[in-house]
Amino acid sequence: MKHAIKTVLLVSALIAVTACNKNKESADVAALAKQLNEMQAKLEAAESANAGAEEIERMKKELEEQKERAEQRRERREGTERGNRPRSSATAQTAAPATTPAAPAPAATATTAAPAKSTTAATTPVTTTPTAATPAASTSSTGTGGFQMSGTTLTKYTGTSKDVIIPNNVTSIGERAFDGAWEITSVTIPNSVTSIGNLAFTYSSLKSVTIGSGVTSINRQDFPGYFASITVDANNPNFSSVGGILYNKAKTEILLVPRGITGNVTIPNGVTRIGYQAFDGTGITSVTIPNSVTSIESVAFGGCGSLTSITLGSNITSIESGAFSRTYITSVTFQGTNPELIKDQFVGDLQEKYLAGGSGTYARTETEYGSRPPKGPPPAAFVWTKQ
Repeated sequence: MKHAIKTVLLVSALIAVTACNKNKESADVAALAKQLNEMQAKLEAAESANAGAEEIERMKKELEEQKERAEQRRERREGTERGNRPRSSATAQTAAPATTPAAPAPAATATTAAPAKSTTAATTPVTTTPTAATPAASTSSTGTGGFQMSGTTLTKYTGTSKDVIIPNNVTSIGERAFDGAWEITSVTIPNSVTSIGNLAFTYSSLKSVTIGSGVTSINRQDFPGYFASITVDANNPNFSSVGGILYNKAKTEILLVPRGITGNVTIPNGVTRIGYQAFDGTGITSVTIPNSVTSIESVAFGGCGSLTSITLGSNITSIESGAFSRTYITSVTFQGTNPELIKDQFVGDLQEKYLAGGSGTYARTETEYGSRPPKGPPPAAFVWTKQ
């Protein structure tokens, strides 16, 4: 009994450690993917700005080295996963072929000894034939165009096309299915697909995606850091898109803004909510929020390092914690009056000035700390002035 209890405890511990390692590795993969896409974006920006040839060549070399490291990590992980498969499955695969050759031997003996029984014995190999064929009848196959399938799930893309059209017989896209697909720029997902696996496109060079009517869930983490556009089929009952931005079906909530979207953004009138992390990490420089918006969720504009100017509509009743965290906003225009809404949202004395001055535009004056806020207090070192 004691041995049984020890065995159960040991198995439980191993399961816990395995789950912990897997979660950590998934986080590492996401971080590496983000870094890789940031390097890609910087290289493209340098080429657009006609940077020096030596600098561009250096950035290309660093990018290729990083891609190689990413591919090596992926291969190591796949090798580890294969090595960690339960022994029982491997045993079952090797055991089945061993029984198959044994069947004909009794049949030959029975044929010599008794013809009447030979008929029965001769049928034995026939009944065992499906069993012998089972290991070969794998559900995994490689279709045309580099699509590896398991049933109706796309498990891996190995093609070289830039513009990928997923076949209509696919109903789900597997976890990390497009790992290492550095040639692709666009993917069209058919109406037959209902689910997109975790990190499905994260480790790729995808820039734009067209999503069919069947997809029921879309997560930012499943796409590269700097992809630029989402287009949703008009018949999708859950989502819609405008200008490459993902909305709910009714277009009343902004759900996901691709990080490749930059410049000035004007949110359409009719939107009432800006969702959690909706603009997270994008390259936008200014945003105008209409009077129809009533709530801005946590970290909605978090990490928008280029965002310097915002206009807030008059009907906002809720701005959640950290909505504008890690931004460097220097100009805020209020179309309404509710100072409590911006408490702790901006560095400096903006709330105090807004309380005294009401609606209007306020600009931030820099101090000895320069253009960015200090790492520690005092945030009041940034002075706001009504224009």
